[in-house]
Amino acid sequence: MKDQKLLRNATRTFFHNWGAYVSLLIVINLLLSIIVVPIMEFMTSVILKSNGVPYISYTNAVWLLTQKPLAILELLLLLIAIFALVFWQFAFILYGIDNIALQQNMTLWQVCKSALSNMRRLRIGSFLFFIGYFILILPLSFVYLNSPLLAKATIPVFILDDLEKNPLIAILLAVLGLLIFYLGLRLIQVLPLMIIHQQRGFQAARNSWQLTRHNGWQYLWRIFLLGIISFLSTAIVSYGLYFLQKFLDTQSKLVAFIGAVTNMGLLTVWQRLVASFSMVVFMLILLMVLDQSHWKRNTLLTRLPKKSRVKRRWVGAILIGLFLFAGISYNVVYLKGALFSQPVTISHRGVDDGNGVQNTIPALNRTSREKPDYVEMDLHETKDHQFVVMHDENLAKLTGVNAAPYQLTLGQITKLKARENGHQAYIPSFDAYLKAAEHDHQKLLVEIKTTSYDSKNMLQLFINRYEKRLLRDHDHVHSLDYHVIMGLKKHAPRLFVSYILPYNFSFPETKANAYTMEETTLNQQFVGEAHLHRQQVYAWTVDDQPHMTRMLFLNVDGIITDNLTELKATIRSTFDHPSYAQRLLIYSNELQDVNN
Repeated sequence: MKDQKLLRNATRTFFHNWGAYVSLLIVINLLLSIIVVPIMEFMTSVILKSNGVPYISYTNAVWLLTQKPLAILELLLLLIAIFALVFWQFAFILYGIDNIALQQNMTLWQVCKSALSNMRRLRIGSFLFFIGYFILILPLSFVYLNSPLLAKATIPVFILDDLEKNPLIAILLAVLGLLIFYLGLRLIQVLPLMIIHQQRGFQAARNSWQLTRHNGWQYLWRIFLLGIISFLSTAIVSYGLYFLQKFLDTQSKLVAFIGAVTNMGLLTVWQRLVASFSMVVFMLILLMVLDQSHWKRNTLLTRLPKKSRVKRRWVGAILIGLFLFAGISYNVVYLKGALFSQPVTISHRGVDDGNGVQNTIPALNRTSREKPDYVEMDLHETKDHQFVVMHDENLAKLTGVNAAPYQLTLGQITKLKARENGHQAYIPSFDAYLKAAEHDHQKLLVEIKTTSYDSKNMLQLFINRYEKRLLRDHDHVHSLDYHVIMGLKKHAPRLFVSYILPYNFSFPETKANAYTMEETTLNQQFVGEAHLHRQQVYAWTVDDQPHMTRMLFLNVDGIITDNLTELKATIRSTFDHPSYAQRLLIYSNELQDVNN
């Protein structure tokens, strides 16, 4: 079939039985989100608690491998179970779509059993192939093959940013990305071949490679067209409702509020419908190309009996209605602002949009004039057991001197000039930086950096010298090192201590007052659970307005940023002059992130 005809037929097929398709996807997503995902998270928590593991991070990876092999084994088995459920999810969806389109009149339970039967027939080799395949196509999966089970399967932004700073690595990553995209495109038919045609993994890969040998660009064009349709329809409705709400905001408070609740409900339903449309049409295209003998035009356009068609549409409409009703209470609370608390503003490394050299006193002086709630800064122990304000473990990047802080005395380091952003300044001692902050009446968020070369009593030295001063100044402390967190809570329990986490694997069980969480995998569940434990959440490093508004939507307690001016402007526009229209737009962006 030609591209336009194929896309048109797939679209027609969707709309002929849209109620059934929407019902299918709502049922599976609710099942996974409300039941399966919480069970998986609970099991993860049980595994960690039973093995005495307080958290999972790259910082304790070696300890886990060497000291907690049973925990690693149990987590690997759980991961295998998750991938098995992912396979079952897509088997359920594909069987369901195939059943609806070809009018096989199977019930949801029969579709479920067919998917389970397919999974039981799956051989170990094919299952291992599926795991590798799905990891390979993960960049594509978030477009049309997303799963609530893989919501956290993403690379943190800070890792990519660090890698991209090296031009050679950036080029290699770009080449690797293109290669993965190409392989994903050539293997695009693997899932329907494995599930519908019950082929083994490698056999399905070979057949998909042959099917896409001369028409890979056609698949790409179809995906692109479908993406454009979905994006434009979502944008038109979102901004249409936004401008409608701007008008309603000029009316009475009651009219504006009722309009906002209604518009939020309509927006939610519309974006869910578009997400369903995108996934179903994508799957239909794959199925139509794969087996055209079963997808003749007269078959595609033959409707179910009117009674069955009306019944399925009513079921779809009822499910959508229930979904809408369930969201109304949340919409009311959200629009009233009860879920919004203004976060503290935290300047990352004491700079604002490159207004100085990071972690230096001149930059601190400039940034403190903008009155952030906290200035985040870093310190290392020196050779003579003093503390210097420095982020990197090597001085070369800022000073040109190829040495680590532990290799030089404080006197030697503070004679060095650091250069960045067209500015230069001397590297300060922590005492000098602390004195400057006190002079500016600026509170600090102090990050304690550690290395294997630190003195054994490094933390005790820090506590003895600075505990009383930090308490007096209402400063906070955070660290990536869990031993620092434990030591501070044991020997300086009055200090406010935050544990830095680069990835949201599972909710940690620690005595920390807060968690400084990298924003990529931070979600509402983590924030909510932290608040239930009376712990705060700081998000780092959030540098653009869309991500700032997302963090506001998640109700975080603090935002760490390199762009303090942008953050303060975003907060002002949200809290000082709130409007239902603006919150509707924030809500739309957040929904878009969830659906993608």
